[in-house]
Amino acid sequence: MTGTKSDGPIATAGLIGQRLKELRKKNDWRLSDVAQKTGISVGTLSKLENGKTELNFTSVNKLAAGLGVRVTDLTSPGGGTVTGQRTVTRSSSGVNFETPDIDYEILCNDMSNARQGYLRGKVNAKVFDPEMPWHRHHGQEFLFILSGCLVLYSELYDPVELKAGDSILFDSSMGHHYVSKGRNPAEILIAMSLDGYENVSDTLRPSKRFGG
Repeated sequence: MTGTKSDGPIATAGLIGQRLKELRKKNDWRLSDVAQKTGISVGTLSKLENGKTELNFTSVNKLAAGLGVRVTDLTSPGGGTVTGQRTVTRSSSGVNFETPDIDYEILCNDMSNARQGYLRGKVNAKVFDPEMPWHRHHGQEFLFILSGCLVLYSELYDPVELKAGDSILFDSSMGHHYVSKGRNPAEILIAMSLDGYENVSDTLRPSKRFGG
């Protein structure tokens, strides 16, 4: 279940660099201009455009915010403004982010706006790691458990156990973590804000494909 050069996360990393090049050309920006806007070094930006580096999930949002574009303008092949009224994500064809505790597949990303994302998640973490930075971002987060059993840890509440068919809505500026309980990883559907995502441990890298 690894990505290929024609689709999946490897192509995603290259796509972000390609979109950055297009935006720089369109706006007549130098790499130093982008570095000043985003706080990402010129060296990292240059490697990104040439497909020689990866960005963490936080940095993708930081890049989009600094350039004044939607996150999905960087991760969608077409970029630009969406004029259609619907979008379809076929099974296992969404943009993939692999992180230490959860694998994300971003769904219907070509119609998501800058502050909202829809994701499918596979929770790989089996135990709560107090040393890992909390997931946190502006707005609210909605979870629906597709399969397995999820334990949601948060800064202000005792852990809550959620089984297939359960759902929860919470203030996502409150630090939170997901942990799977049981033999198989919990799979979840997420509606969340992508604006201001803060977890420096999240890394975009070649990841396993859902459903493979």
